Amino acid sequence: MGEETKKRIVLQAFEKAKVSCPGDSINAWSNHISMTIDTPSAKTLTKAYNYCTSEGKNGSRPSKHTLNRLCKYLGYNDFAEFVEKNKVKERVYDSPDISQKDENDDSSVGTATVTNQKNWRSISIFGTFALTLIIAVYFIAENNASELGASVKCMTWTGTVYEEISCSAGSYSEYGTAIEPYDQKRFENFRRIDVDITTLFFSEQNQKPLVWYYKNETGEIEYYTAPGVHPVNGKTLKAVTEYIIEKYVPIHQNKSSSFIRD
Repeated sequence: MGEETKKRIVLQAFEKAKVSCPGDSINAWSNHISMTIDTPSAKTLTKAYNYCTSEGKNGSRPSKHTLNRLCKYLGYNDFAEFVEKNKVKERVYDSPDISQKDENDDSSVGTATVTNQKNWRSISIFGTFALTLIIAVYFIAENNASELGASVKCMTWTGTVYEEISCSAGSYSEYGTAIEPYDQKRFENFRRIDVDITTLFFSEQNQKPLVWYYKNETGEIEYYTAPGVHPVNGKTLKAVTEYIIEKYVPIHQNKSSSFIRD
């Protein structure tokens, strides 16, 4: 998949978030998208946005999983549908020299002009056939990849979200985390997130918590989107409280407009 297509998906998703989200920071937009589509995490989305807005010099290149979820956010089924509905059809134009001859040459060179036109028509037909073949191969490859992904029955923790992985990969993944049986509910709903003053911590309908936390050995508070146990050490997560929010969540967003200037 081309870099320009990746960037278009990420930037379109953030443009939509700017309209839908009451916040006005990258973190707020990232949190809004993450909460809407469940995965990936806000931190991952922020890194993808930075990558796309800095010519790839900062942030991280978005993964296939991230791009598929962002396409969902934009109203498509997946990346393949986005490409299909947004592809630019290539056009094969006649040679400018030949066009000029068609207008100005007299009948004495008419036969040569007709021959050139036939040659260009043949090239155009061949180009259309080649483009059709490339598109067909792409969709076959995508379909095979989807079928292969469907056979994956295990998952592993990446640090922010769960990632599908083959059960035959061993006991531990490249992230140093255990490879465990696939749990669809936990895979789709459990992830680590970054929070700030714009985060929705409690349900607006019944005030039940929407965020759970764990205080690690260094005193840092980790926030998660679902209850259960810590994905690394297995300790039980706690539901967020007003006390935790007041004590650990910054009351200001980290941007210049949040501070008073002389």
